Amino acid sequence: MKNYTIKGLQEFEDAFGNNMKDCYDSGDYGRGYEIVERDDGQFTLNGDSDAYFEGFEDWTDLQKNASERVEGTVLDIGCGAGKHSLYLQEKGLDVYAMDNSPLAIDICQKQGIKNTILCDVNHFEKFDEAIKFDSILFLGNNFGLLQNASFFYYFLNLLEKFSHKGTKIFLESMDPNGFGFEETETVDYIQHNLRQKKMGGQINVRIRYKKYVTPWQDYVFASKGELKEMLLNTNWVIEETLEAPLDNQYIAILKQK
Repeated sequence: MKNYTIKGLQEFEDAFGNNMKDCYDSGDYGRGYEIVERDDGQFTLNGDSDAYFEGFEDWTDLQKNASERVEGTVLDIGCGAGKHSLYLQEKGLDVYAMDNSPLAIDICQKQGIKNTILCDVNHFEKFDEAIKFDSILFLGNNFGLLQNASFFYYFLNLLEKFSHKGTKIFLESMDPNGFGFEETETVDYIQHNLRQKKMGGQINVRIRYKKYVTPWQDYVFASKGELKEMLLNTNWVIEETLEAPLDNQYIAILKQK
């Protein structure tokens, strides 16, 4: 059992952690919510907090299929309450659950996840380079944690220090030109990004729950074509792409060149 503390949110910043804690403590996993505030003033209410705790049978087919390809020592980045980590650990894999929320990590530990890392992606360079991962997960649209094109290049290069020739990275995202992004304000936001020479799906947001609010942070969505082009500047290539076209979701599985 290994529990690492590197860098996490402060107590007043841990919006999604407090949401998860209230759901977990009450046993009512669907009671929570999160307000996503975008930097153009748009607010979106997410009421699907039960998704943090759902069992394997309730996962999307996309995530079920991806989980069958995960093996070895696993790094679950943006683990939340640990649903993927717990399932994979119960399958016998050596899993490290990582999140920047202290309360999320606390829930992971209470649910029996053996190895946890309290850390955000911005400080992961401080993690123990002696540990090499066979599978690195960004499930649940956690591709977004890679923020923007420049951070994407930085972090994929960084992951070479924690991987080997057989390591696979699982990136889940949505195409920002497809389903889920049709709202007029969002289309305008994407077009504004492109005029500013940013990625269209690069959004700047913070999360609110009760009195808690996270810092502003870039979060990115990328099309499969954009991902393929971005990878040209890294030592990673797409080995396989799992798709759910009706939901505008995909998981790209990367391997080293």
